[in-house]
Amino acid sequence: MTDQDKDQKDKTEKKRQRDDSAQPVVLPGIHRYQFFSNLKDRALTKNLNRLTMFGIITTLGVDIIKPLFRGLTQTIYCYECRACYATQDNCPVGIPFQAELVIASRVCDYRRFINNGGLKCVRCGNCTSFCVQYIELQEVFGQMQTITMEAVRKGKVPETVLVKAMEEGLVGRDFIADVADVLGKGT
Repeated sequence: MTDQDKDQKDKTEKKRQRDDSAQPVVLPGIHRYQFFSNLKDRALTKNLNRLTMFGIITTLGVDIIKPLFRGLTQTIYCYECRACYATQDNCPVGIPFQAELVIASRVCDYRRFINNGGLKCVRCGNCTSFCVQYIELQEVFGQMQTITMEAVRKGKVPETVLVKAMEEGLVGRDFIADVADVLGKGT
């Protein structure tokens, strides 16, 4: 192999390799899927790549379809920028991570919703003013509270989660009687 061929081969290999600095800039919140866009993290074969992409697309599909069936369509637009965290002292019940409630609402994760104080939200709307996507957070949280309480009544939420929430004051006064009633029936 001549030196000219080696130089040509090196140039071709360099064209195929990109480092992280050559990656396109992503929006805030896109970091969740960013690692899939890095060439160095791709699977070894094309079929593994296809399988991985199928998994990603299926997950995203479920991520969109599930809220549609639950009537929580606004949660689809949240790209988890966490601007709502700026609510801080403006939240009258002291919920620190509103985005976690939106994510829990999107995937109907009752445990996550309760553990992040979703049942103590008073739906004042103070966090809504910080949302860059103009999502009506108080409506989302209200709908999810209703869905969560239905799940609690049907026994879909483990009692340990409810007991922990009651002990830590994560259940608002609107729901304390119902949760206590469910816990009383279980014992």
